[in-house]
Amino acid sequence: MPIGSFLDSLPSLLFVGAHAVFLVVGIWAATSLAKAGRPIAPLVWLYVISQCVFLAFFGGAITMKMAVLVEQTLIVVLVAALAMRSTRSAA
Repeated sequence: MPIGSFLDSLPSLLFVGAHAVFLVVGIWAATSLAKAGRPIAPLVWLYVISQCVFLAFFGGAITMKMAVLVEQTLIVVLVAALAMRSTRSAA
């Protein structure tokens, strides 16, 4: 039995709700950072988009593998951009 297989017994609506909360938190973070004039704000939208991708999966528009691939790609772009900003500001 793979780790986490118990999650398959939970209703999909639970996961939709979780990703909806993650989406709201992401939008709040992005808008709060933008209002504060923080240059990182646009990068947070990558996280927001990643949550929309998962919601697309639960809506039946894409497969789980596609959702994970797109989400992980967006997150690695976010991490790389943060690292590049960090090294530029440290120089």
